[in-house]
Amino acid sequence: YDIGPRAVKQLVSDLKKEYDEPIDLPNLFMALHWLKVYGTEEVMAGQWGYGEQYCRENTQQFVKKIRSMKSKKITFRGLHPKCRFIPVDCVHITCFEFGCNPSSKWWSHKSNGPGVSFEVVTDPVAGHVRWSNGPEPCSTHDLTIFRGGKKGKEKEWKRSSLYFNLPLGVRLVGDSAYAGQPDKVSTTNAAHDPATKELFARMKAMQETVFKRLKDFKVLRGPFRHGQGTEDKLEKIKLCFEACLVLVQYDIENGHPLFQV
Repeated sequence: YDIGPRAVKQLVSDLKKEYDEPIDLPNLFMALHWLKVYGTEEVMAGQWGYGEQYCRENTQQFVKKIRSMKSKKITFRGLHPKCRFIPVDCVHITCFEFGCNPSSKWWSHKSNGPGVSFEVVTDPVAGHVRWSNGPEPCSTHDLTIFRGGKKGKEKEWKRSSLYFNLPLGVRLVGDSAYAGQPDKVSTTNAAHDPATKELFARMKAMQETVFKRLKDFKVLRGPFRHGQGTEDKLEKIKLCFEACLVLVQYDIENGHPLFQV
């Protein structure tokens, strides 16, 4: 299931407390298996011995339950007082064409195909995932996602963006895409001493490790094929991305931490 048994055990325990009811373990495992291998309904029906509709409905139900833990697991609450720098970056998730809204804005230069972008922040002290935001079209600049709007239109920036939700006293560490926001983001430059460059490089490498763990789930390795219409597709991609992010966080906390910065 791409996460360790200790992580699954803790997930089951937390879901029991959250919903105050016994957890149907076979259906939970079916959802975890679907996120990992991203099988079709026909294949799932043969593997699990249930009808296609049963597999579809129960998988969706438990993926939503997993995602519901995001507010408790992916948060800036509990950030260590010594944590002054945290890395930020965006990851592209490939998907099928947006047939109801065809546009070059969905095109990803990383995958050379359509996709969406998610913003993620990782805590280098505790090694936890602290923030996610998205999806946005892949052509959306990382800094635009961070601000919640375009430069010169500050009054229209979304208050839900990272720009307005970054804890006081904390600076972000990003790549050159974030150079336009020096008041909140530090980027590597030639004036930095070797120790600082090494620190920033390790922070960014830790962030890439999170992205690698996310894409170990085939549902995010793509192309994502679910959804009817643009809004429905975006909502389903967001659901699966956040569910996988929660699972990665559980795995980090239960036996498989990120490397130390």
